[in-house]
This record gives sequence, C-alpha cells and structure tokens, in this order.
Amino acid sequence: MPKFCQECGGAIEPSARFCAACGANQTPDTVFPAEIELDQGKTDQPSHNIIRDKDGVLRWVYEFSLYRNPTILVLVWKIFFFIFLGLYLFLVLLESGDGIGEALAGLTPVFLGLIGGMFVLSTIAYYLYAVMMGGKYCVLFEMDEKGVKHTQMPRQFKKAQILGNLLLLAGAAAGNVGAAGQGLLVGSKQSTYSKFKQVRSIKPDRKHRVIKVNSADLVHNQVYAEAADFDFVLNYIETQVALAKNKSKARSR
Repeated sequence: MPKFCQECGGAIEPSARFCAACGANQTPDTVFPAEIELDQGKTDQPSHNIIRDKDGVLRWVYEFSLYRNPTILVLVWKIFFFIFLGLYLFLVLLESGDGIGEALAGLTPVFLGLIGGMFVLSTIAYYLYAVMMGGKYCVLFEMDEKGVKHTQMPRQFKKAQILGNLLLLAGAAAGNVGAAGQGLLVGSKQSTYSKFKQVRSIKPDRKHRVIKVNSADLVHNQVYAEAADFDFVLNYIETQVALAKNKSKARSR
C-alpha cells in the first residue's frame, strides 16, 4: 500500500524518506488514508504530535510549505479585497449626488483596476515573503479550556527543535523548563489569541488542515493540525466554545 506525503499529500513509496514531488522529509508516523478513515470520530485523545502538560495545556507545532498551501495567500487577498471594496462603496456614496449610475460608471473601472493590481502585487509580495522564510511557515499552538493561541515562530526554529522544547515545558526536565520556555519564545513573531467565550464561528477546512476560529472582537485565528489530530482539535474547540456559551447564558439568568 502506498503512503502519502504529510506535506503535499502526494503518493510516495512506503520506503521513501523524502517526497519526490515536494522534497519533504517523511517521518515514521506518516499515515495512510485507510488509517485516517479508521481514526475519524476518535477524538478523545490526541496523537503524540500534541503534548499535554500537567496543567492540561495542549501544545503542538505545525509546519507547512508556503508554496503549496495557499491558505495565507487567500487570507491576504480577502483582506485587501474588502478594504478596497469598502473604499469603493464609500466613494460611490460620496459621488451619488450626481446620480448613482454616473458614480458607478466612473468608479467601477477604477475599482476593478485597483483590485487587479492588488492581486498581482500582493501575490508577488507573498512569494517574496515565502522566499525570505525559507518556504516554510512554522507556528506554535497553545490551547486550554479558555482559548487557543497561535504564535508564528522565527525561521531559525525547526520543528524538531520546538518539539524538544515543548517536552521540557511539559515537565520532562523540570530543571530546564524556564530556560526552554524563554528560548522558545525569544524572537517569536505575531501571536493571535482566541478566547472561546468570544468565538462566533468555527470553519474547518480539512483539505488544508486548518480550522478558522472567528471571534466577536474581530480576532480571526487559523488553527492548523496534522491529519491524525484534526478531529481531536476540532472537537476540543467546538466543545469548549459550547461550554463557554452555556456558562455565559447561566450567568445572565
């Protein structure tokens, strides 16, 4: 039975250590499609990819190719599109005094030109960013019953290095926990934190292994998980959000 690349999903030989399509290193726990199907619905325990510390905090690291996974690029497109759309509608309202038809006729070609230019420039900027990051997006997730935090790691951190530090944080070597935590977060980049009590929508995208968590305070978080852990993470988030909402309703009575 062939196995499939954890990075791009392409079929590879069972004994292959690297994917011929994308070059990604294949770890021994690469899963087979049949195994994924068998694990569907078993969401009570995470795999060894996720580390739980003594306080119940779940931590894991996810790394994907910026060239092959378009999730971030699509998000950039959406952000700029809605910015330009808002500006376009505002200008149409300002110019509607002379007639809505004239305003639309004059501003629509400009708007379409700006949108086209935005797509081109943002795409170029994205791939320049991908080159600067070495083609990889590496992120650390921390999750408990209160919320989930997404922290982008600097490119000098490798997945194996972060996993090693997570083991220290979990208490595997108590004497070095402080140093491990400090070393892990030094130089870390943007962090996004979603409080479960403020979450308004959860949108899973299994194909790209991302769960979009949108909050009432305009925080739009993207939570990534390996195929073996996707259902566990999704179930955990949905459960905690439901519990948080029930607690909020109970307090308001």
